[in-house]
Amino acid sequence: MTNIRLHIKILLAATILMVSCKHTLELDPTHLVPDAQMWRTKNDARSAVFATYGMFRAALADNNAYLAYGELRGGDFSSASRSDLDAVTGNQLNATYTTLENWKNWRRFYAAIAQANLCLEKLSLVHENDFRYTVEEMKLDIANIRFLRALTYFYLVRIWGDVPMVTTTTDGSFTPVQRESQAKILAMAGQDATAAAAGLPWQYNQQYPEQQSPYWGQGGALWKGVIASKGAAYALLAHIAAWSGDYLVTEKYTRLAIDNKAAGGYTFADVATLTGVDGTFAGQAPNVIFALPFNKTYQESSAGGHIEDWALAEPFISRVSPDIYVSNDSILRIFNEPGDLRFKVGDGGAASGNYFTGFGNPLPMFTKIKQLSITGADPLRSFQSAIIIFRYEELVLLRAEAMLFLSKNPDAIQLLNSVRAQRGLPAFKATDGNLAQAILQERRRELLGEGWRWYDLVRFDKLTDYSRFTSADIAAGAQWWPVAKDVLDGSKQIIQNKFWQQ
Repeated sequence: MTNIRLHIKILLAATILMVSCKHTLELDPTHLVPDAQMWRTKNDARSAVFATYGMFRAALADNNAYLAYGELRGGDFSSASRSDLDAVTGNQLNATYTTLENWKNWRRFYAAIAQANLCLEKLSLVHENDFRYTVEEMKLDIANIRFLRALTYFYLVRIWGDVPMVTTTTDGSFTPVQRESQAKILAMAGQDATAAAAGLPWQYNQQYPEQQSPYWGQGGALWKGVIASKGAAYALLAHIAAWSGDYLVTEKYTRLAIDNKAAGGYTFADVATLTGVDGTFAGQAPNVIFALPFNKTYQESSAGGHIEDWALAEPFISRVSPDIYVSNDSILRIFNEPGDLRFKVGDGGAASGNYFTGFGNPLPMFTKIKQLSITGADPLRSFQSAIIIFRYEELVLLRAEAMLFLSKNPDAIQLLNSVRAQRGLPAFKATDGNLAQAILQERRRELLGEGWRWYDLVRFDKLTDYSRFTSADIAAGAQWWPVAKDVLDGSKQIIQNKFWQQ
């Protein structure tokens, strides 16, 4: 296992250097190792597959990008002192800051896609050149890669809308690529995710026909939640369908994932597990379906790429105040029902729950996620919280959403209440009001700080209620991020999103 992690770290560092090159999409990962020496041994396949995981993780972790994209624009978090974060929380994305230019640049995502394309074209060569690389291993690796390519394109679409489609490698020359419609990109991602689901086991425990031998010589517990599985592929397919407005398909795949939760090895987690040091955000808790880990055991903890880097301060780390916070008024709007185990204010005004520390202070700290590594003191401050992509509670709420839009309200209520019960809330009843708002509000509470809020508001068509944008702005593409100047300068085929052309 140490060798696998070392490959990830080395290739992740190579990715950081590689994506600084000039031209948009001109990312040729064959140059990490000369082609003549690559794709010859089983270890080459291992390096290539885990490099793809590392590149995708780098795309989301860079400058906490997954939070900037999915969380900060939704209005729940405010910036305490950083003007670049102020620009994001205020949806002023044309402001001139280096961090914003980095977030507007999709190159890291296309580095992951280029590596995935390379694997899909070349992994069969390893099987031909090294008898130790079995057909089973090759098929599992290809299924993992198809899952990652589909997931990467899904993020691209949710962030930028129409994006270029690149499904093959190049010879090193740069060919201009125009943006394709979201529908076309999502259809391709759906095909990849479907193929991945067919080739992936529920768990890597040698109990399923897709995997009869130890995957890379390791037991199933090591892989749980940190590489692709059938449940993760079904969750991705469900989300692709929901983003497309096809809730019949969302219903199908959420049902498959939930009905087979025992096979997948995931279930609800209580609040203590959700917020605990060794819980959900350590990456392998019972509710985790798929996550990108930063495990200190393998020297993967880092100073950046974690919400703690922005949200924590003394006494957790040696900083006077956090960069971002949820205001007291916002906390009360979010946790607006008594008895919530995540956060509540008692009759006497005393606050309890691990989601926040210092409620009532000018800058209450968001402490739901606090996976400190080594020490909180400079210069060794680092964190090991995983980026949780899919977890069970989110999947159940997505199924409730599907049932809502399919006009199956009793089913939607039952699913919603299964999550509420885990968090100490009474059952929602049909007479209690707007069911859509109740589901959206529960997602807001449960998934706060995990990078879902903006995407949820887009799906529920609620951006005008929670941002500065009008319906006309949304029609012009204000929900998407603008494309970086570096990308536009690199290809005349790439056109800026209409709303951001000012």
